[in-house]
Amino acid sequence: MSKNNLHETQPDQDNLYHNEPYVDENFRPIQNIEGGGPMKKIDFNTMPRPLKVFGYFFFAIIILMGIAAIVISFLR
Repeated sequence: MSKNNLHETQPDQDNLYHNEPYVDENFRPIQNIEGGGPMKKIDFNTMPRPLKVFGYFFFAIIILMGIAAIVISFLR
């Protein structure tokens, strides 16, 4: 047994959550069951190039549609 009287297969909860922002305590067990631990920040630099290109294209289309809607509304 360890110094904290934990079973050797029981995870140490203090080490899992030491550097994360606020998380609702009701979601913590659900995150451990479904996702295998707390949520991690996404590193966009590690994503595949086609996925990044699709994301940039998608957001560019959304921005252009917003600008077009503003311009069309002022032309009326």
